Amino acid sequence: MKITGARIDKFISAPPDNIKGTLFFGPDRGLVKERSELLARQFISDPSDVFATTVLTSDDLMSDPAKLSDEMVALSLLGGERLVRVRLDHERPGAAISKLIKHFDKEPDKCEARLIIEAGDMTPRSALRKTFEACGNFAAIGCYAANPADIANFVRNQIKAHNISITRDALALWVPLLSGDKALQNNEIEKMMLYKGYGDVANAEITTEDVKRLAAGGQMASLDAIIMSALSGQPIQCDNAFQRAVEGKVNAAVILRSLQRHISRLLEARMHMDNGESSQSAMRALRPPVFRMQEQDFKRHLNIWPAPMLSKALNQSLETETAIKSAGAPINALINRLLLALASYAKKRR
Repeated sequence: MKITGARIDKFISAPPDNIKGTLFFGPDRGLVKERSELLARQFISDPSDVFATTVLTSDDLMSDPAKLSDEMVALSLLGGERLVRVRLDHERPGAAISKLIKHFDKEPDKCEARLIIEAGDMTPRSALRKTFEACGNFAAIGCYAANPADIANFVRNQIKAHNISITRDALALWVPLLSGDKALQNNEIEKMMLYKGYGDVANAEITTEDVKRLAAGGQMASLDAIIMSALSGQPIQCDNAFQRAVEGKVNAAVILRSLQRHISRLLEARMHMDNGESSQSAMRALRPPVFRMQEQDFKRHLNIWPAPMLSKALNQSLETETAIKSAGAPINALINRLLLALASYAKKRR
């Protein structure tokens, strides 16, 4: 059977008695692991008990195709429930597993053990996925990355349990950095709570500075600080942010590429404005849309920089890119000089 949406949590917390096995699959391997661990604890009291749990891999099943069948029908030496866990790194044993599952689905009483399979992403055409979804005594659960709203709620709930709050801007900055994998989310939230003292500090609150300092990928916030201050006409702030980034081992070439992307997006928005659209409408037309925390800066840049000067700035950045590729070129100095030149122009236009 196929388990989706809100039914997933209910299924994992109280699996039906007739369920003999479950396939967890999907691109979010952290979520696959987390859900399989939760279900394992429903099947047996101690999934780490080596006498009650057997762990098999793709290679195990390739070298011994009968291994899974033998483990599924074997009785427990010490009595009680048994669990077989299969961790698939590839689907080459999929056809053999599918045949076995169809057999056990017709004769579930032959299953002496419960089965949990952990796998990566599978297309709807996958033989193994189709088999589990079609069976009545076996289930398939897809594990996909949560949407931003779900991640935001998860963060709030996790930190609230430790009496830690988070500012709205910090949450908006942090959520995109947590997208992609549940294991990453758990690790990053755990790291942040440890940093904030697990709520032992009164009125502990996560701020944007905390996210920039601690979060994986938070260096992107440092890039934003450099680029936004440069094009806003703030040379001192730009230089300070650039020096901090360099000291923090951020590659200066990455800063240059980020600058080029930002200027290109400004040019695209200016084209919309030159066709009669408002700055707000022009920003909404961009894909991806302008990050909420950058909207005011982006709008300011549109007011400061006319299209011809944006084109000139982009050309200067491309010339700088060529220059830094020369052997022995002072990369940091060349990029910093470009940034300060842009900041100087923007300061005059404010």
